[in-house]
Order: sequence, then structure tokens, then C-alpha cells
Amino acid sequence: MLGLPARERWLLVAGAPALGALVGAAAPFAAAWAADRPWTPFGGPLELIASFDRSWAVVVLGAVGLLLGAAFAVFALASCLRVTLAGDEVRLDKDGRTRYLERPCVAAVFTDARQLVILAPDSRELLREEYEGGAARLARGFRAHGYPWAGESDPHAELYRRWVPDTPDLPPGVNAVLAARDKALRKKQDRDAADLRAEAQKLGIVVRDRERRQYWRPLVPAP
Repeated sequence: MLGLPARERWLLVAGAPALGALVGAAAPFAAAWAADRPWTPFGGPLELIASFDRSWAVVVLGAVGLLLGAAFAVFALASCLRVTLAGDEVRLDKDGRTRYLERPCVAAVFTDARQLVILAPDSRELLREEYEGGAARLARGFRAHGYPWAGESDPHAELYRRWVPDTPDLPPGVNAVLAARDKALRKKQDRDAADLRAEAQKLGIVVRDRERRQYWRPLVPAP
């Protein structure tokens, strides 16, 4: 399985709960110190925390911090893309969802910045997701299983053009989708932007982003 390296994974699993427990246990001492300062905002809540029995407050808040740190670690691990390779399919796990891509559907695999991209035979993007494990591990894994690894650049990079409103080379329907997506990007509405990217692909246009700017290319039929 390819994904977050084991060292970083264990650091997250062990470090986040430990840090949460440390912060929670230190909270009563910090509250007592801050409550005595006239310039400190939220004096009432701080005085309330400082008024608790110190030993019990350390135990309770330390346990709360531990649980919050563990919850953060679980969430962070689930949000990282995990790739499991077999000779006949690619399994993709992220955010509690699993996808399978059959081997004949995969025409090219490459990294674009820190994203893993998988293309279909018609150059449609089957996957474009952030990947935390490094390109070298991906390259070794995909090559070892016989998948067409294209390196660290898009094989169709020369076809991309920057989108501007009402681009004359695009149908009105595509321009409308990209205009809506431009608004979503500006508002940092990532889920809407992803949905509109998929909608653009249905209309025959592949979109990638550079610093919240959109670049587009047409689908390239398989030879």
C-alpha cells in the first residue's frame, strides 16, 4: 500500500494524542497565570478553570486533550490518499470512500505538483488527488505492477490553455461551467469546484488549477 510514509504515520498517531494530552494538562496552570493578568480577555472562563481542584483539572483536561488529539489523528489519516496496487486493478482509499480502477482503464499515471493523476484511454482524468507519499515510491510501485508511469509531468501539458471568461474556443455551456467553477475557487469551495471539474469533463474538457487559476484542454482520443 502506498500513502503517508510509516514514520510520518506513526508520528501522527503517537504525537497528536500526546500533544493534546500535554496541552490539556497544562491548561489549568496557563489559566491560573493568565487569570491574574488584567489585559487577558475572557477572564471569567479562565478564572473558572483556575478555580478547579488543580490535580483533578490536570487529569480531566489531559484526558480530553488526549481524546481530541486521537480524533484529529484518525481524521488526518483518513483524509490522506492510500493507493493499493494489484496487477488487475488499483484501489484508492480516501475520506472513508473506496474506488477501484481496472487495469484496462488506466492509460497513464503521473504526478502533477503534489497530486497523483490517473488518465483513461481518452485522456479523461480518473483521479486527481493530493498525495503525501512522494513521487519516487509511486513510480516504483506502479512500474513494478506494469502500469504506464509517465513521470512527473502531464503527457498532455502542451495542450492546456488558461481559461478566461467567454473563451471563444469553448461552447457556451463549458464557459458557464468554468465561470461557476471560477467563483467556487475564489470562495475556496473545494467540493463545488471538484463537482464542476467533473461536469466539465462530461462536456469534453479537462481542467487543472494553478494558484486558483484554471487551465483547460480538450480530451485526446486514444490512437
